[in-house]
Amino acid sequence: MSDINNVNNLNNTPQPVVKKIDMSLKLALLVGVILLLFLLWFSPSFVKASLYAGAIICLGLFLPRQAGWDIRERRASESKQVEQQKWGFSSRDREGPWINYIDYPLVRITPLADNKYFYSDWLVIEDNKIIVSPGTSEVNLANKTVSYDLTQPKAYAWDGCSPKRLFFWVALIGTPDWWHSEQNIKAISEQGELVDKKVFWQLCMHASLVHDALYQYLDNIPLSKIEVDHLFYQMLLEAVMPGLLAKIYHFSVHKLGASDVLCDNAQVSSDMNCETFKQLITV
Repeated sequence: MSDINNVNNLNNTPQPVVKKIDMSLKLALLVGVILLLFLLWFSPSFVKASLYAGAIICLGLFLPRQAGWDIRERRASESKQVEQQKWGFSSRDREGPWINYIDYPLVRITPLADNKYFYSDWLVIEDNKIIVSPGTSEVNLANKTVSYDLTQPKAYAWDGCSPKRLFFWVALIGTPDWWHSEQNIKAISEQGELVDKKVFWQLCMHASLVHDALYQYLDNIPLSKIEVDHLFYQMLLEAVMPGLLAKIYHFSVHKLGASDVLCDNAQVSSDMNCETFKQLITV
């Protein structure tokens, strides 16, 4: 297994796992306790009603997360084992619910990726290009080669800006992605053409898609957390998010996102060879 790890020059330290009682539920409990103490002091007659309301809120957040937890945990573990055997590393755990998806390779061109390389099932970084959902991959670790079949696209799902939580399966609450608008993105066609594509997405969807994919492999990619978070902020501004709101979103991911990862954690580039994206045709 050490030979496999050396193929990609990656650091496979133990990763945090998604927990049933996560930060959003802890925050809800904290807010509830503060409100309860406030009512005990100023309006004791409302304490009983607030306890009922608090119990409903906590159950509404917890039950959708609890139902099917063991199955989701098993499926995630199996998927990571397959990824580890195939690539020599595995992605970080990701939160849901998955409410958005793309079924084509999306490309973000950025100088942050200049002369940097990384390959995986869901994310490619190759000399100024970040590619999400690159297509079905074939890997030969012994020869250090990887290729992607653009005619066999895979669907990549994400939740937009995190966190989001189901409430009793009837409502979705969490960080808003804001209003819809037409946005220009870049994608790769089945013929290997780099094309412009117009989408009708919520304001944060493009930025959150690229950010989620990069965070999925944050332990292994040749970009630091600081760089990934800055790209997220830059893409929010490009989507015409108001500057103050973009700063709030940037501050949130910088301080709360992947808190176990050092800010200057960039890994060395992969030494795998890939010919798939070197001759993209610009249309």
